[in-house]
Amino acid sequence: MPRKSESEEQRRGNKREERRCAIITVAQRHFAEHGFGGASMSAIAAEIGGSKATLWAYFPSKEDLFAAALSTWLDELEPCGSAPLHGDVRQRLSDYCAKFMSAMLTPLAETVFRLIVAEGARFPELGRAYYRKVLQRHHMILSELLEDLIRSGRLQRRARAPASLRAAEQLLEICMCRMLVRRMCGLKPDSSADAIAREAAEAVDIFLHGYGARPRRVR
Repeated sequence: MPRKSESEEQRRGNKREERRCAIITVAQRHFAEHGFGGASMSAIAAEIGGSKATLWAYFPSKEDLFAAALSTWLDELEPCGSAPLHGDVRQRLSDYCAKFMSAMLTPLAETVFRLIVAEGARFPELGRAYYRKVLQRHHMILSELLEDLIRSGRLQRRARAPASLRAAEQLLEICMCRMLVRRMCGLKPDSSADAIAREAAEAVDIFLHGYGARPRRVR
């Protein structure tokens, strides 16, 4: 009998979690389309086929639902893997920068960034979580690559060059700034794979001229 009771409790728990995930999925679409202020709890409840009371049972407030929606997105955006292992200094840095840019220019990444910027004052903890789980993780991966190149003697750091973690952050900012600003302003720059690779290579050239070894161009 206890086993049956435990099984029923587990099924109820699984069903509740499935329902919670379904609510978050619907809410993400509403927040993406209308922002936090424009999204309606009534509209979200109507789409999931329940009442607002049902919605409140899972999320006591609109703020709680928004936080859950953003947290789920951040889990999807969190980078995994490591930096490229093959190629010369310029190629390895360019490859990782292009990978970073491709990840940050997806529709999902752009949606999350817009919401973080728009609602950062209201939800500062979500902005910090975005930085920690997404941006800082990319910085750490690139910093480890820079340290590996320095230890191997393939990259000579200049005397006044910043520490590798700060340098990694600066390089990725150089990569993203032009395209991101243009997209935020509705200019729709070319974000094809070739355009991203070219932008990344140009950013790495600028970085290497100021940080370390003079880049060697690949013919």
